Amino acid sequence: MATEIWLPALLGYLIPIGVFLLAWGGMESNHARRAASVGSLALALATIGYFAVGFAFHLGGAQSVSEDPSLAELDALYAVGENSEWGLIGVTGFFLSGIDANGQPVPLTPEALALFVNYLPLATTAVLLVALSVHEQTRGWQAAVGGLAIAAILFPIVACWAWGGGWLSNLGAESTVARGHGFVDHAGSGTVYLLGGLASLGALVGLKKRLPHGMAGESEEMPPAHFPLLANLGAMLFGLGLLGWSLSTPFHAAGATLNLPRVAVNVVLAGAGATFVTQTYSWFAIGRANALMSARGAAAGFVAIAASAPFVPPWAALLVGAVVGLLLPLGVYFVERALRLPDATATIALGLTAGLIGLLVVPIFADGLWGQGWNGVGQEEYQTEALKGVTGFLPAEKFENGDGPGQLIAQLAGLGAIGALSFFIGWLTFTLLDLPYTRPWERWGK
Repeated sequence: MATEIWLPALLGYLIPIGVFLLAWGGMESNHARRAASVGSLALALATIGYFAVGFAFHLGGAQSVSEDPSLAELDALYAVGENSEWGLIGVTGFFLSGIDANGQPVPLTPEALALFVNYLPLATTAVLLVALSVHEQTRGWQAAVGGLAIAAILFPIVACWAWGGGWLSNLGAESTVARGHGFVDHAGSGTVYLLGGLASLGALVGLKKRLPHGMAGESEEMPPAHFPLLANLGAMLFGLGLLGWSLSTPFHAAGATLNLPRVAVNVVLAGAGATFVTQTYSWFAIGRANALMSARGAAAGFVAIAASAPFVPPWAALLVGAVVGLLLPLGVYFVERALRLPDATATIALGLTAGLIGLLVVPIFADGLWGQGWNGVGQEEYQTEALKGVTGFLPAEKFENGDGPGQLIAQLAGLGAIGALSFFIGWLTFTLLDLPYTRPWERWGK
């Protein structure tokens, strides 16, 4: 990787740092101190888990979607049937080593190791979203071990499907179902943040944790900001990290034609639109600004545009940020008051609003000007139109037809698959981890 690629890739490590600070901003001091140790342990275990098996599950079949000879050791992708385009999971690259022709382990090339460095911050971000969401409701070791399961199993499988040559990325191929450009998620709206939100939801359901019913006539207040400066600093670092990582041209975007300045503009506009609308909502709802909700709103704007930043016009990015900025406070209220789930970090609301909408933005607003060759589809021509990229219901004027229905099907398939697997793994992991502390009659519902 050249310097111009390394620098933005390393900026991606600001993403988990931003998530940490944003979560701390809404915690009481005693909980924040505990979160520091739990989160640090979760990050360490996540790195070890992604190193040992997660990277292999994620990118063990990277050679199947790349002609780069430096990735020759990453050449095994387990697939359904004989069609490798229905790939499920990679099976080489464990402990960052490959297998030579004689069956002996060999170290991976520098290019393959660079992939580990590039994707590790997103793996750890998914872990932090879950570990910090549940840490107040469970023991520290349970949160850390649950995070290990996310880094070693859940995130790698989902990332393989979407970014590692798996079946979701190949939904646009003629040899499969030819729906749009396949599943499109540039920087993780679904692959990281929807995953984190639904895994947290499953974890809290598995732990059987609920908030008490509110008192009749109780006034509605937003969650308090215990450390507002940390929360807003975290949101800004999160946005900077997401912007840097998006500009690093990650492996799954290789071969696609992208406009990087457009990516940068759209990320900034989405964050600004979400912050403005969230603050405006706070003024109308409680009569004053709310620092924590403002920071969470900004983060939601960044998450919502992550999937589609290269493919939508700037006005759409601003609109998406504004819509999510309005929906996030409602999502927080829904999770806390309707579902009565004790999610102090708003991870579930973030996933259910920004993550979900982020995936659906693509088939609505993608204008076809960029993304030629995404997932190997339409490098020179798509739907008989030259240089047509990822397209939704609102194509640019130069194109005659949109591709909203096809791209929508691909996005809904990804949304359903990621959401269902994330909820199930979150529920199963924390149900099993909580068994030693559950009384038999509670365990079996008697």
